[in-house]
Amino acid sequence: MRIDKSVIFRICITVIMCIAMLPYQVLYADKMPDNRESVDVGVVLQPGIAMPTDKGVYFGFDTEYMYKIAQYANLKVIYHPYKNNDELFYALQNGEIQMALGISPTPEREQLFLFANNEFFTGQASIRVRSDDYRFTFGNATDFDGKTMGVVRASIMYERAQEWAREVGISPTFKQYDNELALYADMDAGQLDAIIVSGSKFSENYRLAYSISTNSYYPIFNKNQKALKNKIDATMNRILQEDPLYAKKLFDKYRHYKMSNDLPLSEAERKFIADNPVLRVAIMDNHAPFSMVDSDGTARGITPDLYHKIAQELNWQVEFKVYKNRQEIANALHANEVDVYGITTQDIISSEEAGLALTRSFFTLNIFSISRPDVKEIRTAAYIGRMPQNVANMMQEQRSDVKFQAYDSLDECYDAMINREVDAVFCNMAQLNWLTIKRGSDSFVVESIANLYSECCGQLLPQNYILNSILSKTVQSSNIDIMGIISRNIYTQPTTMDILRAIPTKLIVAFFTVLLIITIIVSRYLYYSHQRRISAELSAKQAALDASERARQAESNFLSTMSHDMRTPLNGILGYTRLARKSKAIDDVQQYLERIDISSKLMLALVNDILDLSKLESGKMELRMEEITPSEHYNSIKSAISMNAETRHIHFTSSINVPEDMTIYSDRLRLQQISMNLLSNATKYTHANGHVHWDVSIIEKGGLHFWVEVIKDDGIGMSEAFQQHMFELFTQETRKETLNARGTGLGLSLVHKFVTLMQGTIQVESQLNKGSTFTIKIPVKTGRLKPTAPAAKIQANTVSVKEIPKNLLENIPILLVEDNKINAELMKLMLAEYGATMIDWAHNGQEALELYSSSEPAHYKVILMDLRMPIMDGMTATKKIRALHRNDALIVPIIATSADAYENDVKACLEAGMQCHISKPVDINKLITAISKYI
Repeated sequence: MRIDKSVIFRICITVIMCIAMLPYQVLYADKMPDNRESVDVGVVLQPGIAMPTDKGVYFGFDTEYMYKIAQYANLKVIYHPYKNNDELFYALQNGEIQMALGISPTPEREQLFLFANNEFFTGQASIRVRSDDYRFTFGNATDFDGKTMGVVRASIMYERAQEWAREVGISPTFKQYDNELALYADMDAGQLDAIIVSGSKFSENYRLAYSISTNSYYPIFNKNQKALKNKIDATMNRILQEDPLYAKKLFDKYRHYKMSNDLPLSEAERKFIADNPVLRVAIMDNHAPFSMVDSDGTARGITPDLYHKIAQELNWQVEFKVYKNRQEIANALHANEVDVYGITTQDIISSEEAGLALTRSFFTLNIFSISRPDVKEIRTAAYIGRMPQNVANMMQEQRSDVKFQAYDSLDECYDAMINREVDAVFCNMAQLNWLTIKRGSDSFVVESIANLYSECCGQLLPQNYILNSILSKTVQSSNIDIMGIISRNIYTQPTTMDILRAIPTKLIVAFFTVLLIITIIVSRYLYYSHQRRISAELSAKQAALDASERARQAESNFLSTMSHDMRTPLNGILGYTRLARKSKAIDDVQQYLERIDISSKLMLALVNDILDLSKLESGKMELRMEEITPSEHYNSIKSAISMNAETRHIHFTSSINVPEDMTIYSDRLRLQQISMNLLSNATKYTHANGHVHWDVSIIEKGGLHFWVEVIKDDGIGMSEAFQQHMFELFTQETRKETLNARGTGLGLSLVHKFVTLMQGTIQVESQLNKGSTFTIKIPVKTGRLKPTAPAAKIQANTVSVKEIPKNLLENIPILLVEDNKINAELMKLMLAEYGATMIDWAHNGQEALELYSSSEPAHYKVILMDLRMPIMDGMTATKKIRALHRNDALIVPIIATSADAYENDVKACLEAGMQCHISKPVDINKLITAISKYI
């Protein structure tokens, strides 16, 4: 076949012309130059203000505002992070950067820099209290009258706080600090009632109790950057002209970085929950996606899911009552048949007209209109129930010619639109998404209504203000994922009828007339593919939610368990401390101090035991066989429990039936854990004026000895059903009697595991409201105390503390390395008992290294080294001292004194060059014994 050359020529010309006509940006999109002007911007790294991502982009209020400015002004922002304002100002003054963000004006700063004409935002100072301090309620200034409040001396918040105190008419005591470290240290030590800090600084140990407006913050510029300042001013003017609320919206976006939303329940609110064990929630039976009722009576939707989460957060029971419409629910509220209407979109004016009140807004949903494709102009529209007054007013302004018709459900509204009774349906975002899934998006046209939204709140009687506060606080303060709840309910699994209704009629006719067989095959394939994808996504989301819930529950249970096990000895410590402070009799004070010492040692043992829980779960728990004097074990437990029982007005008796000269060999801590758990439960679940008895004995059977404990109480008892599962992890019986004394269900499980590990048995007899009896039987080895030997044996080759002279440390130079002032003072006092007067205190490892390096050779005879310290830790300091080119640096005794007491910590100390490790709380006997060995 012969090809015409002219045809080939025409084809080539056409291809060349097509290529030439392609836009330059399409051919060279990846090579387009960035013509934006670069600007170097300095920021101080703060949560919610300026924070870098892994990809080098910054987010936060200041940085996002600057990105917005840059997009309007054709600028390319290059951020330079700094640790504090001093570094930032130095860089700006020396021309390393052109401008900085978020700076409040002072006369000195205005002399050095140019300030923008428009402010970024007005700052907030936070008054914060300890999370467990329930004396303070949020927003009540009078709570701080007469209290001691700490503030950094150089902070602008000090003057503002004084002005605030004068404005509200209170007289707190302001205590000034040079830096925040000292401020937080006194707060943690209980020497302050509250602290005043920047709104962006927070700690999980503190909660927000009051907010005070401070100065406004501005972009600032180097004196030579007047042109850049003018450009930024013009751009900010344009942004604020287009959206006057831009800064506020941006602030709301990042406000969760700036303040803790923890609003604790008051005593009245806790009592309300205890007095009303079931929260009665009203819902409608056909109000998708907020509430629906299945054929089996199960309530589904956003409202049931939200209140299930609220009940879970408060350890509350919830019951749903179903009604046909809002009027029935209003009547039920006034008749006290229910406590709250779960979620309503009615505004506060409509609620007042009905004699009802609203909770805080749970969430906000935008309003949309949906209409048939053939509708050119909306004249009539359907709406569910009564339109909120605020929505009606705004609609009247925007669409005064539209007439609204009320229907009871979303389905009725949609059917009215399809049947041409109305032109459109007005609904919120959740309802729109639900309709899209159920009906298909091809059957209607969606239009957003500008600045129109509905608030979703709970509705209840005005006099039920305590419940209103409980619900509002819980939704605001908890970790309830409201948007997740909404998403799960609007993206429901579509039914076959939903999918058929979503397919347009014309398309169905075309498919069945032209490609009937192919359409069926493709439709089935797409349907099942869609099903699998949605199912997989839901399964993945559910698995992630379940995992997150398990992790959260495990963490909560673990913290509760620590509280459960520590409160009894802590009660003894605090109780006897209070008695000692009030008593003037030296004999009584001595007796109280001995009991405090006993409870403190038991507290320390419990801390160590809790840290061993992971070993118990992993099967790595090893029993420690120790010689135990039964009377000492008995008296230490008895002392701690007696104080707890006395506080609860419970009659506690005990007896021990063990020969005085008999000792046993077992794991001391495990026995203490078993006794404390069971006795603490007995006192906790026994009413005032009830009785708890503890009997301890040793019996012999078949040539073996058994340690036997019987704990008997006449408390609330346990049901037979619960007794079948009482030793399972985190299992607890839910009853009215236990609402104010709920635990984690971990105590009995631990007791059972310990008893099983020690090859013992546990028997339980219990009846509801008649009490419980626990019998523990553990095999032990026995021995006899030698008449000449003390109860506590002294290890071979060690020095007895009694043999150490009290002037051991007289004229002995000691280097004490400790960052905590209280611990340092305590150590000095303990060492002074043995004559120590030449003690040099280094606040961190760097100071210790400098002191030792500048001292005369062999001056210091011993170094007491903490491990965790700022600037330089103890491990590093030890290694650097050993590396000094001095003979004495290689041999000077270095003894670790640290709260890091794991085996790995001790091993690391020895590897770093230390002689030994004394764990905190420091036992002075062990410390002096160690010092006497090395000096």
